[in-house]
Amino acid sequence: MAPVNPFSPQEVEAQLGKRFMLQQELRIGGQGVVYRARRTQANDGTPANDNLALKLHFVAGQEERVEREISAMERLRHPNLANLIEHGILQLGGKPVRYAAWEFVDGSALDAKLLRGPLSLRTVASIGRDVARALDHIWSQENIVHRDVNPKNIMLKTGDREAVLIDLGIARHLTQDTITTTGTTWGTIGYLSPEQARAESQLTCASDVFSLGVVLQEALAGKHPTNRDQRALLLATPRTSDIAGQLPAEFGYLIDRMLHPRAAFRPSPRQLVEKFTDLLLRL
Repeated sequence: MAPVNPFSPQEVEAQLGKRFMLQQELRIGGQGVVYRARRTQANDGTPANDNLALKLHFVAGQEERVEREISAMERLRHPNLANLIEHGILQLGGKPVRYAAWEFVDGSALDAKLLRGPLSLRTVASIGRDVARALDHIWSQENIVHRDVNPKNIMLKTGDREAVLIDLGIARHLTQDTITTTGTTWGTIGYLSPEQARAESQLTCASDVFSLGVVLQEALAGKHPTNRDQRALLLATPRTSDIAGQLPAEFGYLIDRMLHPRAAFRPSPRQLVEKFTDLLLRL
Protein backbone atom coordinates (compact mmCIF):
# COMPACT_ATOMS: atom_id res chain seq x y z
CA MET A 1 0.00 0.00 0.00
CA ALA A 2 1.34 3.42 -0.98
CA PRO A 3 2.15 5.74 1.94
CA VAL A 4 -0.27 8.58 2.68
CA ASN A 5 0.99 12.05 3.57
CA PRO A 6 -0.28 12.65 7.14
CA PHE A 7 0.66 16.33 7.32
CA SER A 8 -1.04 19.44 5.97
CA PRO A 9 1.02 22.07 4.08
CA GLN A 10 -0.02 24.65 6.68
CA GLU A 11 1.39 22.52 9.52
CA VAL A 12 4.68 22.03 7.67
CA GLU A 13 5.01 25.74 6.85
CA ALA A 14 4.31 26.70 10.46
CA GLN A 15 6.96 24.29 11.77
CA LEU A 16 9.47 25.76 9.32
CA GLY A 17 8.88 29.20 10.78
CA LYS A 18 7.12 30.44 7.66
CA ARG A 19 10.46 30.38 5.85
CA PHE A 20 9.06 28.08 3.15
CA MET A 21 5.95 28.42 1.01
CA LEU A 22 4.81 24.97 -0.16
CA GLN A 23 3.54 25.10 -3.74
CA GLN A 24 2.62 21.57 -4.78
CA GLU A 25 3.12 17.94 -3.81
CA LEU A 26 5.48 16.44 -6.38
CA ARG A 27 5.75 12.80 -5.32
CA ILE A 28 5.08 10.47 -2.45
CA GLY A 29 7.06 7.25 -2.10
CA GLY A 30 8.97 4.80 0.04
CA GLN A 31 10.48 7.36 2.43
CA GLY A 32 8.01 10.22 2.48
CA VAL A 33 6.68 13.12 0.47
CA VAL A 34 8.35 15.72 -1.77
CA TYR A 35 6.98 19.24 -2.25
CA ARG A 36 7.99 22.01 -4.57
CA ALA A 37 8.60 25.00 -2.31
CA ARG A 38 9.94 28.53 -2.30
CA ARG A 39 12.30 29.52 0.50
CA THR A 40 12.28 33.13 1.64
CA GLN A 41 14.84 32.79 4.45
CA ALA A 42 17.75 30.46 5.15
CA ASN A 43 17.89 28.60 8.44
CA ASP A 44 20.53 31.06 9.69
CA GLY A 45 18.13 33.97 9.21
CA THR A 46 19.63 35.43 6.04
CA PRO A 47 17.19 36.37 3.25
CA ALA A 48 16.71 33.82 0.47
CA ASN A 49 14.68 33.53 -2.71
CA ASP A 50 15.09 30.07 -4.15
CA ASN A 51 12.97 27.23 -5.45
CA LEU A 52 13.60 23.92 -3.68
CA ALA A 53 12.37 20.37 -3.50
CA LEU A 54 11.41 19.85 0.15
CA LYS A 55 11.34 16.23 1.30
CA LEU A 56 9.74 15.04 4.54
CA HIS A 57 10.93 11.62 5.67
CA PHE A 58 8.11 10.14 7.70
CA VAL A 59 8.08 6.44 6.72
CA ALA A 60 9.24 4.32 9.66
CA GLY A 61 12.28 2.06 9.35
CA GLN A 62 14.20 4.30 6.94
CA GLU A 63 15.92 6.56 9.46
CA GLU A 64 19.45 5.23 9.09
CA ARG A 65 19.29 5.29 5.29
CA VAL A 66 18.06 8.88 5.38
CA GLU A 67 20.88 9.95 7.70
CA ARG A 68 23.47 8.29 5.46
CA GLU A 69 22.11 10.06 2.39
CA ILE A 70 22.10 13.44 4.09
CA SER A 71 25.58 12.93 5.55
CA ALA A 72 26.99 11.97 2.14
CA MET A 73 25.29 14.81 0.29
CA GLU A 74 26.68 17.36 2.75
CA ARG A 75 30.09 16.41 1.30
CA LEU A 76 29.08 15.98 -2.35
CA ARG A 77 28.24 18.74 -4.82
CA HIS A 78 27.99 18.24 -8.56
CA PRO A 79 26.00 19.82 -11.43
CA ASN A 80 24.49 16.45 -12.33
CA LEU A 81 23.29 15.70 -8.80
CA ALA A 82 20.46 17.32 -6.87
CA ASN A 83 22.48 19.18 -4.26
CA LEU A 84 21.49 19.48 -0.59
CA ILE A 85 20.62 23.01 0.59
CA GLU A 86 19.57 22.53 4.21
CA HIS A 87 18.14 19.91 6.55
CA GLY A 88 16.82 19.53 10.06
CA ILE A 89 14.14 18.08 12.33
CA LEU A 90 10.53 19.26 12.55
CA GLN A 91 7.91 18.38 15.14
CA LEU A 92 4.94 17.18 13.09
CA GLY A 93 1.99 15.26 14.44
CA GLY A 94 3.66 15.14 17.83
CA LYS A 95 6.81 13.38 16.62
CA PRO A 96 10.17 14.34 15.10
CA VAL A 97 10.30 14.28 11.29
CA ARG A 98 13.49 14.73 9.28
CA TYR A 99 13.30 17.22 6.43
CA ALA A 100 15.80 17.92 3.65
CA ALA A 101 15.66 20.77 1.15
CA TRP A 102 17.26 20.06 -2.23
CA GLU A 103 17.96 22.15 -5.29
CA PHE A 104 14.85 22.18 -7.46
CA VAL A 105 15.48 20.82 -10.95
CA ASP A 106 13.44 22.81 -13.46
CA GLY A 107 12.31 20.13 -15.88
CA SER A 108 10.61 16.73 -15.98
CA ALA A 109 11.32 13.29 -14.61
CA LEU A 110 12.45 10.90 -17.33
CA ASP A 111 9.62 8.45 -16.62
CA ALA A 112 7.10 11.21 -17.45
CA LYS A 113 8.99 12.11 -20.62
CA LEU A 114 8.93 8.51 -21.82
CA LEU A 115 5.14 8.39 -21.67
CA ARG A 116 5.28 10.42 -24.89
CA GLY A 117 7.57 8.00 -26.71
CA PRO A 118 11.25 7.64 -27.70
CA LEU A 119 13.76 10.42 -27.20
CA SER A 120 16.23 11.78 -29.73
CA LEU A 121 19.72 10.35 -30.02
CA ARG A 122 21.18 13.61 -28.72
CA THR A 123 18.95 13.59 -25.67
CA VAL A 124 19.76 9.94 -24.91
CA ALA A 125 23.49 10.58 -25.30
CA SER A 126 23.17 13.60 -22.97
CA ILE A 127 21.45 11.42 -20.37
CA GLY A 128 24.23 8.84 -20.69
CA ARG A 129 26.96 11.47 -20.31
CA ASP A 130 25.37 13.35 -17.41
CA VAL A 131 24.23 10.39 -15.33
CA ALA A 132 27.66 8.79 -15.85
CA ARG A 133 29.22 12.03 -14.55
CA ALA A 134 27.09 11.80 -11.43
CA LEU A 135 27.90 8.11 -10.95
CA ASP A 136 31.61 8.75 -11.38
CA HIS A 137 31.45 11.52 -8.77
CA ILE A 138 29.65 9.55 -6.05
CA TRP A 139 31.87 6.52 -6.66
CA SER A 140 35.23 8.29 -6.86
CA GLN A 141 34.52 10.62 -3.92
CA GLU A 142 32.58 8.41 -1.50
CA ASN A 143 32.51 4.82 -2.85
CA ILE A 144 28.73 5.03 -3.19
CA VAL A 145 26.63 2.78 -5.43
CA HIS A 146 23.30 4.45 -6.20
CA ARG A 147 21.41 1.11 -6.60
CA ASP A 148 18.28 2.70 -8.07
CA VAL A 149 19.16 4.22 -11.44
CA ASN A 150 15.84 4.23 -13.28
CA PRO A 151 13.72 6.81 -15.15
CA LYS A 152 11.91 8.17 -12.09
CA ASN A 153 15.28 9.06 -10.51
CA ILE A 154 16.58 10.98 -13.53
CA MET A 155 15.45 14.54 -14.17
CA LEU A 156 15.75 16.17 -17.57
CA LYS A 157 16.20 19.91 -17.32
CA THR A 158 14.06 22.10 -19.55
CA GLY A 159 15.43 21.81 -23.08
CA ASP A 160 16.36 18.11 -22.68
CA ARG A 161 20.09 18.85 -22.93
CA GLU A 162 21.09 18.18 -19.34
CA ALA A 163 20.19 15.41 -16.89
CA VAL A 164 20.36 15.22 -13.09
CA LEU A 165 20.48 12.05 -10.99
CA ILE A 166 18.36 12.25 -7.84
CA ASP A 167 17.52 10.20 -4.72
CA LEU A 168 20.35 8.33 -3.02
CA GLY A 169 17.89 7.01 -0.46
CA ILE A 170 18.79 3.33 -0.95
CA ALA A 171 22.40 3.83 -2.00
CA ARG A 172 25.08 1.39 -0.83
CA HIS A 173 27.90 3.15 1.02
CA LEU A 174 30.86 0.78 0.73
CA THR A 175 32.88 2.57 3.39
CA GLN A 176 30.17 1.81 5.99
CA ASP A 177 28.68 -1.39 7.31
CA THR A 178 25.74 -2.62 5.26
CA ILE A 179 22.27 -2.09 6.73
CA THR A 180 20.62 -4.35 4.16
CA THR A 181 19.54 -7.76 5.47
CA THR A 182 21.60 -10.56 3.92
CA GLY A 183 19.82 -11.96 0.88
CA THR A 184 17.65 -8.86 0.42
CA THR A 185 17.67 -7.00 -2.90
CA TRP A 186 17.14 -3.24 -3.01
CA GLY A 187 16.33 -1.40 -6.22
CA THR A 188 13.68 -1.28 -8.92
CA ILE A 189 12.69 -4.50 -10.66
CA GLY A 190 13.49 -4.37 -14.34
CA TYR A 191 16.65 -2.30 -13.83
CA LEU A 192 18.71 -4.50 -11.49
CA SER A 193 22.16 -5.65 -12.57
CA PRO A 194 22.81 -9.42 -12.40
CA GLU A 195 24.90 -9.02 -9.24
CA GLN A 196 22.29 -6.76 -7.67
CA ALA A 197 19.52 -9.25 -8.47
CA ARG A 198 21.61 -11.94 -6.73
CA ALA A 199 21.65 -9.71 -3.62
CA GLU A 200 25.44 -9.48 -3.60
CA SER A 201 26.61 -7.07 -0.91
CA GLN A 202 29.88 -5.94 -2.52
CA LEU A 203 28.46 -4.03 -5.46
CA THR A 204 30.49 -1.50 -7.42
CA CYS A 205 29.64 1.36 -9.76
CA ALA A 206 29.47 -1.28 -12.52
CA SER A 207 26.05 -2.22 -11.15
CA ASP A 208 24.81 1.34 -11.72
CA VAL A 209 26.32 1.26 -15.22
CA PHE A 210 24.15 -1.77 -16.06
CA SER A 211 21.02 -0.03 -14.77
CA LEU A 212 21.86 3.07 -16.79
CA GLY A 213 22.22 0.90 -19.89
CA VAL A 214 18.66 -0.37 -19.42
CA VAL A 215 17.44 3.22 -19.02
CA LEU A 216 19.17 4.27 -22.25
CA GLN A 217 17.64 1.38 -24.18
CA GLU A 218 14.24 2.39 -22.84
CA ALA A 219 14.81 6.03 -23.81
CA LEU A 220 15.80 5.03 -27.37
CA ALA A 221 12.88 2.64 -27.86
CA GLY A 222 10.25 4.52 -25.89
CA LYS A 223 9.51 1.41 -23.87
CA HIS A 224 11.36 -0.89 -21.48
CA PRO A 225 13.38 -3.54 -23.40
CA THR A 226 11.73 -6.45 -21.52
CA ASN A 227 8.57 -4.76 -20.25
CA ARG A 228 10.26 -4.62 -16.81
CA ASP A 229 10.60 -8.40 -16.70
CA GLN A 230 13.76 -8.78 -14.60
CA ARG A 231 14.20 -12.47 -15.38
CA ALA A 232 13.99 -11.87 -19.13
CA LEU A 233 16.44 -8.99 -18.80
CA LEU A 234 19.05 -11.23 -17.18
CA LEU A 235 18.48 -14.30 -19.35
CA ALA A 236 18.92 -12.52 -22.67
CA THR A 237 19.43 -8.78 -22.57
CA PRO A 238 18.18 -7.39 -25.92
CA ARG A 239 20.71 -5.93 -28.32
CA THR A 240 20.28 -2.18 -28.58
CA SER A 241 20.21 -2.25 -32.39
CA ASP A 242 17.31 -4.73 -32.29
CA ILE A 243 15.04 -2.49 -30.24
CA ALA A 244 16.04 1.04 -31.19
CA GLY A 245 15.96 1.08 -34.98
CA GLN A 246 18.47 3.17 -36.87
CA LEU A 247 21.33 4.49 -34.77
CA PRO A 248 25.12 4.72 -35.13
CA ALA A 249 26.70 1.31 -34.61
CA GLU A 250 29.09 2.62 -31.95
CA PHE A 251 26.16 4.04 -30.00
CA GLY A 252 24.45 0.66 -29.82
CA TYR A 253 27.71 -1.14 -29.12
CA LEU A 254 28.48 1.16 -26.17
CA ILE A 255 25.11 0.50 -24.54
CA ASP A 256 25.47 -3.24 -25.19
CA ARG A 257 28.80 -3.16 -23.32
CA MET A 258 27.08 -1.45 -20.39
CA LEU A 259 24.73 -4.44 -20.23
CA HIS A 260 27.43 -7.11 -20.17
CA PRO A 261 26.43 -9.82 -17.65
CA ARG A 262 29.87 -9.67 -16.02
CA ALA A 263 30.57 -6.45 -14.17
CA ALA A 264 34.29 -6.43 -14.98
CA PHE A 265 33.57 -6.15 -18.71
CA ARG A 266 31.38 -3.04 -18.48
CA PRO A 267 32.86 0.42 -19.14
CA SER A 268 33.48 2.59 -16.11
CA PRO A 269 31.41 5.75 -15.54
CA ARG A 270 34.44 7.85 -16.47
CA GLN A 271 34.85 5.97 -19.76
CA LEU A 272 31.16 6.49 -20.47
CA VAL A 273 31.52 10.24 -19.97
CA GLU A 274 34.30 10.28 -22.57
CA LYS A 275 32.42 8.09 -25.05
CA PHE A 276 29.09 9.92 -24.81
CA THR A 277 30.82 13.31 -25.00
CA ASP A 278 32.53 12.18 -28.19
CA LEU A 279 29.26 10.86 -29.63
CA LEU A 280 27.52 14.14 -28.90
CA LEU A 281 30.16 16.01 -30.88
CA ARG A 282 29.33 13.90 -33.93
CA LEU A 283 25.54 13.58 -33.71
